[in-house]
Amino acid sequence: MINELKYTQSTTFNLTLWWTVTFILIKLFECQLINSFSILLYGIMSLVGYWGLFILLILSAVYWSRKTGKVEKPFGPFVFSLIATSFMLLFPFTALTLQVDFRLKQDAREEVVRMIMNKQINYDLTKTSRVDIPDKYENLSVGSPNVVVEKVDGEVCILFYTFRGLTDNSSGFVYVPNENTMTKFKLRQYSNSIFYDPIEITNITDHWYFVANT
Repeated sequence: MINELKYTQSTTFNLTLWWTVTFILIKLFECQLINSFSILLYGIMSLVGYWGLFILLILSAVYWSRKTGKVEKPFGPFVFSLIATSFMLLFPFTALTLQVDFRLKQDAREEVVRMIMNKQINYDLTKTSRVDIPDKYENLSVGSPNVVVEKVDGEVCILFYTFRGLTDNSSGFVYVPNENTMTKFKLRQYSNSIFYDPIEITNITDHWYFVANT
């Protein structure tokens, strides 16, 4: 198909191809980009990416109209552009990147959990719920080498950040030792540091949940 499209000498096809590849890379590394820069900048990048695909879709439709009967398969760039736009809109990039991050670092996070539970890492819940972890584990919680340790309904829960806002808005993986604790939770009905205003609570595997707060 690529050879046939090249035969049409469609600049629109080439632009759509490289735009899509670049946009895919941006979406795959969205967590790193958000935490390295800002969610606002990432939002602008995403908006530009989607608008670019929309414009290229229109240009490919114009190309199809103008080149019909002049080149072989002039509809090719439009079909490719439509597929690329649909893929970028529908593919669950965020869910995929979070799953990969969790699976790759699950053992290390569980090691930190054991260290905290066994008091190998010193902390005092009466003073603070933010606990520093060893530097070699700093990539387990973005923004700073620390986690949130807090008692929720008498159970010690531990939050590893995947996104840390400046004043509010955060998300991360939470370890919950007693699964029954989660059955009592309802969205937007908390008053603690881990579940302060949740809009999403998703079970990942035994004792582990993804939580997003606003």
